[in-house]
Amino acid sequence: MRINQHTKISALIKANESSIDAIASIAKPLRKIKIPLLRKFLTPRVSIVEAASIAGCEVQDFKRVLVPLGFIWEEGEFAENAQQEVNKPEKPAWLEHAIIGKELDVRPILLGGQDPLKEILHTYNQVPPGSVFLLINSFIPHPLIPILEKKGARCFVEEMETGETPVYHCYFLKVQPLQELAEPISFSAIHELEEILKNYPSEKILFLDVRGLPMPQPMEQILMKLNNLQKAEILYVQHHKVPLYLMEELEKERFTMRIAEVGEGDVRILFYLK
Repeated sequence: MRINQHTKISALIKANESSIDAIASIAKPLRKIKIPLLRKFLTPRVSIVEAASIAGCEVQDFKRVLVPLGFIWEEGEFAENAQQEVNKPEKPAWLEHAIIGKELDVRPILLGGQDPLKEILHTYNQVPPGSVFLLINSFIPHPLIPILEKKGARCFVEEMETGETPVYHCYFLKVQPLQELAEPISFSAIHELEEILKNYPSEKILFLDVRGLPMPQPMEQILMKLNNLQKAEILYVQHHKVPLYLMEELEKERFTMRIAEVGEGDVRILFYLK
């Protein structure tokens, strides 16, 4: 397998499982890759250069441990240009004559320090089937795409030529009637979370406050707790925002997730086994 600094960690593991131990040997923060739940959630999103930044090591450290496993390291401009070509999908036919049903620019919401997820879902709800929801953002909303795809959407992302900061137009074609955000994830009022907690004895309620932790520690701490969560237990998390990445992945897992936005910078989440 030919690799470079942009190769995702999950691709390395898929090609050769020995890369798990090799990467874990580079630096202490990378040892978390050996925890199955953390590995499943994080590695598809993290490239070699991003992992090096998180762990405080060099990209060359990855080259050092991966090349002996049979990986072929590509250096320089050729590797980066090849990666850029891979990331340029063709515009789909459905977009050529698309009718824009709703448009939402979330950049002002993000600049105001707010999480736009509820506004995005509310706007998408109003789009008639067969029409397109246009989301304008300063980055590609990778976690959002599979959430809307599960609700019957097709997606295409286009980087606009602005000459300034990046602007992305994300087109979502609704090909099926909308279904509300269903189990196992839902937004609730705080009193609904409190009612759920009444069903658990105090010794079975695990509390975790990740509000003061820098990224990516909140996700890591939650995943480590979930990795050991028992059937009779419930995890009660205080977060400063809605964890969109977790929403994306937990729909595929055995956990139920209840979210309540209490106030600015105060999000409460319950996790328990289905």
